[in-house]
Amino acid sequence: MDHLLSSSGIRGIAMEEVTPDLFFKCGLAASSIRPGTYAIGYDVRSTSPLLSDAFRCGLNAGGSHAVICGLAPTPAIAFLSRGLAGGVMITASHNPPQYNGAKIFDGRGASWSPSDYLDLVGAVKGSMRYQRWDSVGSSGHGNGLHKYIEWLASRRVLKRGWRVGLDPGNGATCLTAPLAFESAGCKVEVINSHPDPLFKGRGSEPDEHSLSSLSDFVRSEGLDVGFAYDGDGDRFAVVDDKGQCLKQDVALAFVASKMIRRGMKDIVVNVDTSSVVDFMVESAGGSVHRAPVGDVYVLESLLRLGGPFGGEACGAWIFPEESLCPDGVLSSIIFLSLIEESGLRPFEVSCGIPTFYTERRHVPCPKIKKEALMQAISSRALGWFGGAGVENFDGVRVRFPDRSWVLIRPSGTEPVVRVTSESQERALATSLADRGVALVKAAMGDLE
Repeated sequence: MDHLLSSSGIRGIAMEEVTPDLFFKCGLAASSIRPGTYAIGYDVRSTSPLLSDAFRCGLNAGGSHAVICGLAPTPAIAFLSRGLAGGVMITASHNPPQYNGAKIFDGRGASWSPSDYLDLVGAVKGSMRYQRWDSVGSSGHGNGLHKYIEWLASRRVLKRGWRVGLDPGNGATCLTAPLAFESAGCKVEVINSHPDPLFKGRGSEPDEHSLSSLSDFVRSEGLDVGFAYDGDGDRFAVVDDKGQCLKQDVALAFVASKMIRRGMKDIVVNVDTSSVVDFMVESAGGSVHRAPVGDVYVLESLLRLGGPFGGEACGAWIFPEESLCPDGVLSSIIFLSLIEESGLRPFEVSCGIPTFYTERRHVPCPKIKKEALMQAISSRALGWFGGAGVENFDGVRVRFPDRSWVLIRPSGTEPVVRVTSESQERALATSLADRGVALVKAAMGDLE
């Protein structure tokens, strides 16, 4: 089961790796670790109701109770977990439809930590016992989704009468995003608006390659802005009023700088985030802190620093004063409110922001060699690149005085090592990526 774990929880091929039997055991294990009452929901995948029932039965067999929330976005289950023992969301997020998994939340609505999931695996591998017949838990249906929608709409007041195009991508936000924006005062038009377990309309991940239909829709209907969400609703993407996809790093940098100008100080992003965020935040008088890849690590740093905002360039943003879980719909409402306060049109967000060029490569590497390889790369990186400094808490990241950087990081799911570089000069970004690949190959040669 260890190979199914990531910073986002449990994930694998449904009915092959992620099975009802496994999730019954996971429910039983979760109940033994943190007994109590859990909110439980699921995304639109065909296997999600079945796996949800299995996890719920495991909770009940362990003596814990379940509030059945049914089809819902991940952030809704995090919201409904508050004040309970926790919550369970059956989802594989932005992954293709053949995948499924589980995210588990604590009573604050924050994701379980990696160490919590390791405890869960340990319990599943150990000897677990059912409760006696008179001590099993109960299950009942909850109706809290409307409370979550009301909470979403109440987070910001939008006054401009925005015409908003929404693309839930046939995912779980079909149930929440249109109602939340309408309640917040917007006029809403929706595409890919019905739940579909195969995500036929667009695919489960909103990125620049999958948003052409939303871009065309915004242009053809003369809309003010467009927002798209991933399969379970914890990520989002922006299309501006000219139908262009707004770069995720630029949107992140815009919001971060606005938070700093409100008198706050510390912003958290992951190691793979563009230096455009550093430029915008430092220009506003704040500081950028980097965390390992994964929203759970961004949250840990935010809570430690007391920061107001953090996020990843995949569109997973966290506003700790609002929610401890990334929430695509919440983030898009806050993003729109900040544009409104600034008196801008969405396409103007990127005006005046410097351009950074990114290169991405990968080098094949067997999983068994990754740890030794990264140690070898770490010991050679500074001499190899001659940079201003090296960070090695999640891969090896070499930074330079001109805000250029190169990151060498092992993939958590594939037998490759990824090399990412960035610079304001395209040629330098290419050169850094080439040198990064050469370093990986040289270090691999040292191991042979």
